[in-house]
Amino acid sequence: MSSLLFSVLIGFKTLLSMMLLSVVPIVVRTNEGERLEGNLIEIRDSNLKISVGSEERSFRFDAISSLDPVTAPSIGGPVLSVRLFNGTTVAAESVVSDGEKIEIVPRQQMPLKLPLSEVKAIRFRRGSTDTDAQWLGWLEQSQRSDLLVIRREGNRLDPQQGLITSLTKETVGFDLEGTPVDAPLDRLEGVVFADPSIIPAEPQILVLDQFGSQWRVADIRVDVEASLMTLDLGEGLEHSVPLAQLSAVRWSTGMIMLAGLPPVESNFKSLVGTKVEPALLNAFFAASSVDDQHLMMHSGSRVEYRVDEGFTKLVGSVARHPDSNPGGVVTVLIELDGKEIWNEAVPENQVTGFDIPLDNARRLVIRVDDGGDGEVGDTVQVNRPRLIK
Repeated sequence: MSSLLFSVLIGFKTLLSMMLLSVVPIVVRTNEGERLEGNLIEIRDSNLKISVGSEERSFRFDAISSLDPVTAPSIGGPVLSVRLFNGTTVAAESVVSDGEKIEIVPRQQMPLKLPLSEVKAIRFRRGSTDTDAQWLGWLEQSQRSDLLVIRREGNRLDPQQGLITSLTKETVGFDLEGTPVDAPLDRLEGVVFADPSIIPAEPQILVLDQFGSQWRVADIRVDVEASLMTLDLGEGLEHSVPLAQLSAVRWSTGMIMLAGLPPVESNFKSLVGTKVEPALLNAFFAASSVDDQHLMMHSGSRVEYRVDEGFTKLVGSVARHPDSNPGGVVTVLIELDGKEIWNEAVPENQVTGFDIPLDNARRLVIRVDDGGDGEVGDTVQVNRPRLIK
């Protein structure tokens, strides 16, 4: 009798767990600003269905901007990250490749197998303030050959051009001018792959999971009973994420180039005393747009932009302008709502990248400083600075 009662209790507990799993409390925001809190019923065929109280509501994807679990999970993810050319970044436990195909193993998810040609970069270490700017700079540049990035003493990164031939859990196979090398992962920062002939467009749906992966997907569907979200990564490739790992979904993904926006304010302040009218100085030396893609800025220039709601990060890179005089120090600073967030000296012959969370900031400022050694000839180009949703 006690055995039967125990079995009944276990069965009831299992049923209760399944019922609880099928109820997913979420918050949905529409493009018209409506905020709805309810339970997820279904996502299928580019439609979202939720229950709000006793009412069922349906929305097409083009009518909604975001979906967030009421209690979003937050757990630190794996150290290793894999970035695809379509904008997806996968936090992975391990990667292996034979030079043609790659298998990526996210934490507590099924392995993802795809052609190696779809991978832009693999970073074997966590980002750090010592190495982020240089690493992100390589990701912003077009690469004609593969890069093997070695971590030297003093957190110095040393890129070597060649061909990545294989990846194991311990080594990277690398062809350096005809000489094969098995480079140990613990000596590397990562690898950056040569650009393909055609770089795919970024899909317009962004799915974030609790381990830090950012999935750019063409479509999604949800099986609430199975507690799974299936992601359409394009090219016939699908990947499933447990609903319990979902952090957010963003439909209104988009990008705006700062160089194509009218600034709130743009000016130049010379450190050298002059009687020239400020308006004339601004006309010659304030930030200027290059093809609505880049900004050319002289030391002493400052440009400010308004950030509309919904944008989540500022991405781009900086480098010495070709017309800049060699030698000397020049620094680029970025501020959000009056707080300095990023400050980097711009080396010669090197691109320095940034990928800065906006954290709901409404104003951003880019400023160029002479580094204390005089402003003559200190000119930089801010490459494709862009706001991303």
